Amino acid sequence: MPEWGLHSAIRPEQSKPVLPSLLFRRMPLLSCFRNSHRACIAVVSFILALGVLQCGALSIEGVPDHIWNHVLNVEPNRNLQQLGEISEAPDALTRTYLSSAHKQAAQQIQQWMESAGMTAYIDVLGNVHGIVEGTEPELGELVVGSHYDTVVDGGKYDGALGVLLGISAVKAVLLQALHKSGRLSDLEAAITEQITAGSDVQLPAEAVKGLLRGGVHVIGFCDEEGIRFRSTFLGSRAMSGALIKHKQLEVQDSSGLTLEDVLKDSGVANPTEAIQALALDPAKVRHYVEFHMEQGPQLEAAGLALGVVSGIAGQTWLSVNIEGVQGHAGSVPMDLRKDPMAAAAAAIHAIEATCTGTHDDSGGLDVSGEALVCTVGRIHAHPNQVNIIPNWVIFTVDIRCKRQEFRHKVISQVEAEIQEVCNKRGVNCTIARTHDAPPVHSDAGLLAQLQAAVLQAQTMIQRLVPDSTLSSPDQCDSSSSNDQDSSCRITSSEQSSEACDSSSSSQGSSCSNTRTNQSSQACNSQDSSCSSRPFSAAQFEVPVLLSGAGHDAMAMADITKIGMVFVRCAGGVSHSPREHVDPRDVAAATAAFATFMEMDLLEQPTDTSDRVEL
Repeated sequence: MPEWGLHSAIRPEQSKPVLPSLLFRRMPLLSCFRNSHRACIAVVSFILALGVLQCGALSIEGVPDHIWNHVLNVEPNRNLQQLGEISEAPDALTRTYLSSAHKQAAQQIQQWMESAGMTAYIDVLGNVHGIVEGTEPELGELVVGSHYDTVVDGGKYDGALGVLLGISAVKAVLLQALHKSGRLSDLEAAITEQITAGSDVQLPAEAVKGLLRGGVHVIGFCDEEGIRFRSTFLGSRAMSGALIKHKQLEVQDSSGLTLEDVLKDSGVANPTEAIQALALDPAKVRHYVEFHMEQGPQLEAAGLALGVVSGIAGQTWLSVNIEGVQGHAGSVPMDLRKDPMAAAAAAIHAIEATCTGTHDDSGGLDVSGEALVCTVGRIHAHPNQVNIIPNWVIFTVDIRCKRQEFRHKVISQVEAEIQEVCNKRGVNCTIARTHDAPPVHSDAGLLAQLQAAVLQAQTMIQRLVPDSTLSSPDQCDSSSSNDQDSSCRITSSEQSSEACDSSSSSQGSSCSNTRTNQSSQACNSQDSSCSSRPFSAAQFEVPVLLSGAGHDAMAMADITKIGMVFVRCAGGVSHSPREHVDPRDVAAATAAFATFMEMDLLEQPTDTSDRVEL
């Protein structure tokens, strides 16, 4: 596998995964594996299987099966489909910042948070918050979240998956806490009635007070994609206190309005003060955890549902403006033209050569092992007419790799190549950096804790989603014609195709709409992911991946430790209506997230003072 793929070795300068040295005291021979991350994963799997580590795990016996199934399986899958129907476009999923659909989605997420027993509100920027306070505030809050905005013509899972998994996981851990406190019996009849009626389980905020040692704060970030203002991480940067520093109040949308203008129009008298007031106090945040669809094919190729993330590649966006001489397409000879479109084409070719390491110059960069990717994603010409040599051309360049210093070298070479092309062709060019984010690395302790949670959750996952001999892509197609199963429970391989049938309630099937059917067929054209190989949500190793895509965790890393978990997706497709996460993997991820929360919010704090670095 490539270095940034599954089981990638974590470089010495990055955070290293750790395990409690208890493992090595009890099993001294295992100390020989300290320098092997893959061995670390195997050791954790083996130890957990033997029950040596007494980490938290959702009780199979304490809470009735039908409640676990509804909260961990039915609700997150059904709510993902419901949220995916909230769009500003009739025939595609588009939910950009502060559109009517964006505001409707925020209100729906707030309702789901309240049903999970959280105190919920929407802040002045549009972030949606759900909070359950802990009995020991000195422990700090566990902050979890992702974003609920989408790209234009996007999919239902990017961002939204992490928000809704967080809500369902909080509900699950509160149910577990109610059981442990002996108070679940008081609510069980009402919960069963709600499930029978096909509605979400409602946990009154008063009933769950005082159940958690540490507090939990779920955030649906308002804008991560940056579509409206062409500036990413608006929501998470506001929460980390960095929005003002990045001058994002000054960014403009296509109509010329700045973010500050938009906030003032919505009734915010002093946007600067309002944004500053949103920032979380780092001293009160214990750490940040984000679950997210992988947006790549590696987990699917490995046959694994979940993987932890060692870090996020750094990224830089460039905006290149090339100005030439506008002229008639038929009367200006080729050798007398100053054509910005031809210059842009030559520059883009040079960028590709630099980023693939195939440049003819002897001074080309060695890109091997750097996980370097470069993309020209947008190009615009003026006046953009078929019979006119353009006056100017603007295009964007997205550059990502895992090492900061190497990315800087790439940027310098790309800028030099563009300038050289423009000089040779007699056109003017300017290059501006519109986005710059350094790479971030997951916290070592969180990485180990998330790995342990995935493994500890396997008993629950197998109870929810037994291994199936069916291939995964067609489950929505099969279930869309079957509205009789109201439980969404997978009890055998024959029933697994009904995994995303929501209920027989008035909400209807979660798979009965055009956009869902599109996403369910996400990999129909990709033979490798649509074979009839067995499907399994169970796993006994937890791979480590590097994220090439940016996430809100990058902004939150400014103020706290971060950890991430990736969820398998069909064909690696994302930023597309064809993106899809199998409902069984959604259930598996929710169970793992809830297990992590139980370990983090209910159990005694882990002593991290005596660890052995692997």
